[in-house]
Amino acid sequence: MNEQLDDIGKRLPYTESEEYLNDLIDTMTENAILQQARAKKKRHWGMMMAASAAAVALLILGIGLSVIHQSSKTETITLQTEGPIDEFLSSLSDEEAAQLPYYEIEEIPEY
Repeated sequence: MNEQLDDIGKRLPYTESEEYLNDLIDTMTENAILQQARAKKKRHWGMMMAASAAAVALLILGIGLSVIHQSSKTETITLQTEGPIDEFLSSLSDEEAAQLPYYEIEEIPEY
């Protein structure tokens, strides 16, 4: 076995024909071009998904801010109107307001 290896010397043990090498180079070149085209499509698809996600996020943010803005307007309008309970509570003195938590109703009338 060692003699066979020694006989090889510095030449390669396998030889390829020129036609085989040309076909191999052509095939690999085509595969590289196809792979690059696929990578561009994937990048394009990824950019489209990122842009879509950003658009959805902006839409949700815009709707959320609109709802918050509308609710703050509603609260402002609500705070400006004063009901009978507000009038009653504002007419109480500090001592009477301090007594409110201790107020008990002994009997609830039935109607």
